[in-house]
Amino acid sequence: MKKKVYRNVKDVLLFAVSSNSSLIIFLEILIGIFLSIFSFLIFIKIGLIFNFRSPLLTEIMTIISFFGSGIFLITASLVIILFLSIRNHKKEGVLFSFILLMGFIINNLLKILTKRPRPDVSPLLFEPTYSFPSGHSMNAFVFYASISYFIFHFTKNKKLAILISAFSIILIFLIGISRIYLGVHFPTDVIAGFIGGFWWFITAILLRQTINFYKFFKESKNLSGT
Repeated sequence: MKKKVYRNVKDVLLFAVSSNSSLIIFLEILIGIFLSIFSFLIFIKIGLIFNFRSPLLTEIMTIISFFGSGIFLITASLVIILFLSIRNHKKEGVLFSFILLMGFIINNLLKILTKRPRPDVSPLLFEPTYSFPSGHSMNAFVFYASISYFIFHFTKNKKLAILISAFSIILIFLIGISRIYLGVHFPTDVIAGFIGGFWWFITAILLRQTINFYKFFKESKNLSGT
């Protein structure tokens, strides 16, 4: 049974990357699933999520939450920065460091400014910091969005880049769900974290492109002698 399921999943994935049309449809389905579940998350109450708690699901959610934790993101970031440096992509390594570091700083500043207490309804973890916005959600969004961005620029295999981006979206969403399930965040904390992560990531890339445009502009002026 397991082999049959695995074979069916494999066939679907192979078909999805077999052409641009099938890949686009597949991604639209994934994004649709994401938006559907995300909308449902906004609608339901925290108490409803708690009704689904079980030892196994709690363990799964704890593992998923770990992939958005500061320990994991910092460790993974150091590995990625080292890899970029070895591959002579030092500028990208600096940009990646800047995006991640500022993301952490902005999130903590927002927590200090809002000073929103954590939920006190049966939390499964103890978190000493404030609740709003969710650091796991915001930092995970910035981290995985940055990885997807660099992969798009460094690989010629665009299908692989799209699949990694789709996986990143799903993982970001699951990390947000895990924080609500574990009772350490309100849904609004998670939503704000996603929005904050999206805002900072887009802003950072915009700043980079603006700087690059200015450099090209000055070089063109110097070459033209004006």
